[in-house]
Amino acid sequence: MKYQKLFEPGKIAGLELKNRIVMAPMVTMTFGAEGELTERTADYYAARAKGGVGLIICQSSLIMRESRAPFRCSIYDDKFIPGFQKVAQAIHAHGAKAAFQIIHHGRALADYKALLPNPEEIRPLAPSPLSRLLGSESRLGPDGQPTSLAAGDAVPPEASVEDIERIKEGFAQAARRIRAAGFDAVEIMAGHGYLLGQFLSPLFNRRSDQYGGSPENRARFAGEVIAAVKKTAGPDFPVILRISGSDFLPGGASLQETVQQAPFFIRAGADALHVSAGEQATTDRCYPSFIYPQGVHVSLAEAVKKVSPVPVITVGKIFDPALAEQILAENKADFVALGRPLLADPDWPNKVRDGRLAEIRPCIYCLNCLNFADHPYILGRGLTCSVNPAVLREKEFEPVKIANPKKILVVGGGPAGMEAARTLALRGHRVELHEKGDRLGGQWFIAGRQKQKREDYPRLLDYLVAGVARAGVAVHLNSLVTAELVKTIAPDAVIVAAGARPASLNVPGADGPNVFQANDLILGRVKPGSTVVVVGGRTLGLEIADQLADEAKKVTLVTRRQLGRGVERNVYLALRNRLIPKGVHLFPHSPVTAIKEDGVYAVFNNDLLFLPADTVVLAVGVQPENALVRELEAGGPEVHQIGDCLKPRDLMDAIREAAETARRI
Repeated sequence: MKYQKLFEPGKIAGLELKNRIVMAPMVTMTFGAEGELTERTADYYAARAKGGVGLIICQSSLIMRESRAPFRCSIYDDKFIPGFQKVAQAIHAHGAKAAFQIIHHGRALADYKALLPNPEEIRPLAPSPLSRLLGSESRLGPDGQPTSLAAGDAVPPEASVEDIERIKEGFAQAARRIRAAGFDAVEIMAGHGYLLGQFLSPLFNRRSDQYGGSPENRARFAGEVIAAVKKTAGPDFPVILRISGSDFLPGGASLQETVQQAPFFIRAGADALHVSAGEQATTDRCYPSFIYPQGVHVSLAEAVKKVSPVPVITVGKIFDPALAEQILAENKADFVALGRPLLADPDWPNKVRDGRLAEIRPCIYCLNCLNFADHPYILGRGLTCSVNPAVLREKEFEPVKIANPKKILVVGGGPAGMEAARTLALRGHRVELHEKGDRLGGQWFIAGRQKQKREDYPRLLDYLVAGVARAGVAVHLNSLVTAELVKTIAPDAVIVAAGARPASLNVPGADGPNVFQANDLILGRVKPGSTVVVVGGRTLGLEIADQLADEAKKVTLVTRRQLGRGVERNVYLALRNRLIPKGVHLFPHSPVTAIKEDGVYAVFNNDLLFLPADTVVLAVGVQPENALVRELEAGGPEVHQIGDCLKPRDLMDAIREAAETARRI
């Protein structure tokens, strides 16, 4: 076997694991009204266990009724144990071990109260009464409670020693219930800026009692929680502690302090340390996107492992099995945790073990699984994935051959067209895919050429192209489909996935010789000058500004709406934080009124503003290519319209629509 270390058995305390692959916890949002787990949750975890993972650490669960938060399941009462039992049994049925994470959100609860029924029952607490907005000081309001100078920012009260005792008991009882439900271990969340992590941070913990001050004092609360869990759930019940190796915040929790605190946690009873990164203000580090390199946080785990006699789990954008093997072989960690790669492909472990690497559906680290702004349906139906529409619909998406195969014409070779063609062919239909260009990929090929996406996005294109070939789809390149060609082919149904073309601006000068589309820049068709104005403040505009700044251009970005509108928060934070130190000037809420040879006029703060530039790059969205649909609607075979040619959106909508449409025909 090529990946011997990855598939070598391992142990956490007395818990024996069949390999070194761990599934990291990810919220599913598939709960009942009070947070009880559902059958869909069990099916979801069963699919990952069947895929060959050694240990599944299930999503975080709430330990106390007073600490309820949205999108989380509950374990604060014995009545939740039966639902947890179903999940444990589903995981064990396929040979994996199971743990569940327990959490208290701390000061973050102040932001969640309004989203919950009976918000008066929620008790946000913090190590110290400080604003979550750094630099915004707190003060006492008229009611004597802490408030913030920043509008809309609630400041929770300082946790008393009595609060700490009550919360420790909440963690202990939650762990007892998890063991009673049949789980093999429990993970305590002390990272990502939640309550225990807040106590660890010198930035947010300003206490002067035994829970504040020195690194060991700030670690005391987490250590006492570990001890309480051991006492109540049993000394032989393995406890994993998840920590942030660094908050990546000035004055916050640092790797140096984490290395100091790790032995303290182990003496308290931690049987393994799960080393992540980031805090609520740096969640782009908690969930690294395509902007970050693979294995971005391995060095944090490596530093902790040097002082840890118990196993260390590393996590954070690890998708290549060769890298996972290298991490283990070089003794940088004892286990490798995968999160989003197991959303994209639950069978990642089995495919790696069997040498079927080309068949792995790759995670592209787009973070659309967290993008509620552009994909509000996530809140209604649960966690989803841009590349795998079967997430939380595993049974529904099991392949079933069609009884009466049809002849299907798919128009367009982008992701939507390829996913539809592949799915139709696997169901038994006779499928032709026609692409007007000389290669498959559509807009996705261009996206994969962008500087920030070259590591992640092309892998999906390779997977889709190979999948179309394996399914037996007849592919025709350089084939422009017209109504006449449809008549000649005579299909039973047509799926139009013709994509979209870049949009322009309806302002004077938008067609000038100094105005270029972002796509032309990405493909190297044009050369920008030394001073550039980028128009458009969503993902593409931010990425183009970042790329040009790296090329020593003087860059200004202007957008008519909010900067980063609709962009997943972690992606936005990472891009914004790259632009500022590179000197990119940002002008949100500034609509462009005219483009001249020497610059751009925009409205900023209700005043006309001139932004000098020798080059203007447009990143203002796309227009659907739907002319063929209008022609075919006059009569002929049934027509289905999917992807951007129906309505410009993103990859998640395109692939989901393609998969669902292909299953209805």
